[in-house]
Parts: sequence; structure tokens; C-alpha cells
Amino acid sequence: MVRIRAGSMVQQEQGFLQTWFERYIDRFRDRDGVLHPLLELKRCHSLRVAENARLIATALRLPKEEQRLAEGVGLVHDVGRFTQFAQHGSFRDAVTVDHGIEGRRVLEAQKLSFLSSRDRELLLCVVEYHNRKQTDIPSGLHPAQDRLLRLIRDADKLDIMELVLQAVASDGFRGLPDMLPHIRMSRELSFDVLTEATKTKSVSSGNLSTLGDFLVMLALWFYDLNYLPTMQLAVERDILVRIRRELPDVEAIRKLLSGISKTIPKTGVRTK
Repeated sequence: MVRIRAGSMVQQEQGFLQTWFERYIDRFRDRDGVLHPLLELKRCHSLRVAENARLIATALRLPKEEQRLAEGVGLVHDVGRFTQFAQHGSFRDAVTVDHGIEGRRVLEAQKLSFLSSRDRELLLCVVEYHNRKQTDIPSGLHPAQDRLLRLIRDADKLDIMELVLQAVASDGFRGLPDMLPHIRMSRELSFDVLTEATKTKSVSSGNLSTLGDFLVMLALWFYDLNYLPTMQLAVERDILVRIRRELPDVEAIRKLLSGISKTIPKTGVRTK
């Protein structure tokens, strides 16, 4: 059994992983070298998650080796999306495959022999579990796995919030309907989502019916951010302010968002 320790990625290994990622993505290009727009979206998302991971890891003053590993894992965290879309034409895990498990399968098949055994184990673990509900993540992860997993989950959430808000502000999300094909583009909140959000401070993706529901789910992600630098980046990017701007100005939503604003500094950030 591989002994799990903190990441040890050197600069050359990080470069090899970046090259592997680029070549892997090239397999999904058409004869003209063009990716499907939704796969291009995922490619760009992966680059931004890698950057977010680097920023968070640097702010946490992790060793350089762990910073490189965090950035590398951020880059490849969604590799399962490419085969998922190629085979099923959808990003909906519930009706296709779990893209975290699929990503681990892809990476295991590729060997990635240029990585040390411990970095490879860390990478595989984080890719597999990065998209799980918190309650579905095994409780017995090694501290090094848990730390990196929480960092990547933060980096991922941060970019999804940014991506959605940019799309909503641009054209009401109508340019990306295939990302959420099962919801209506209404800003109104569903009763079930409002009830769940009020009671549990979370929203199940299966309950999403409208764009408003989705925006509320993003706002509630603030409760799930693990590291103070992630929260600082979200504040710098005005994430919660922009979510508020896109939702109806009604009492229920004002109360919900006000609660998030008040409690995040106390309970929404874990600094260890």
C-alpha cells in the first residue's frame, strides 16, 4: 500500500502533466482542430480552476511542491467530462456517469508514470471525490488527501460561480442552455428549493427547477468554502453581491442572502 504524504511535485512533473492534459484534450477535437463549444468551456474551466488552486495554495503558504500539485490537480480534475460528453452528449451525472469516477478511470488508464506514486494517489483520490456531496466523501481520508480535496473543491466552486454569473449577466444564461437543460430560465425561486435552503442551508441539485434556484444554490456554497483565501477571493470578485443583483428583490431572498452575509465570517470559513 502506498504511504500517503503531502505533495512532492517538482516543476518538471508539473510540466509533464500540463503537456499530457493538452494532448488528451486534443483527442476530442474535430478534423479542423476545433473542440465542441461545451468541451471548450470545460477546457477553459479547467485552466481557471488550476489558477484558483494556485492562488489558494499560495495564500495558504503551502510548500512549493504542494502548490504545484494543487495547480496540477486543478487542471485535470474534470478530465472525466470529456469522455462523458463524447459518449453521452451530456454533462448530467445523474443520467450518464459520475464524472469524478470517470476521471479517475481515465487517469488510471493513462498511467501517468512521470508522477511519483504518492502524488498519483493524491491526484486520483481528489479527482474521484471532488464532485461528491460532503456526506458522500469517505471519512477516513488521509490528512494530505483531505487538505488537497478541500482546496480543489473550493477552487472548482469559485470558478463555477464566476462562470455562471458572467453568463447570466451577459445573456441571461441563454448562451449556455445545454449546461442546465433541465431547468427553466426564470429567476423565480421554487417553493421546494426555498424550503430546503431555509432549513438546511443547502440545495440538492435534483430539486433545481429554475435559474433562480441555481443561483441560490451557488450562494449557499459560501457555507461550504473551506479556506479563508477562497472566501477572500470570492469577496474580491463580488460573487455574493452579483448573485443578489440577479435574483428578485423579495423578502425571502433578502433574508436568505442576508443570513449568508452575516454568518460566513463566523461559520463559513475553516482555516485549517
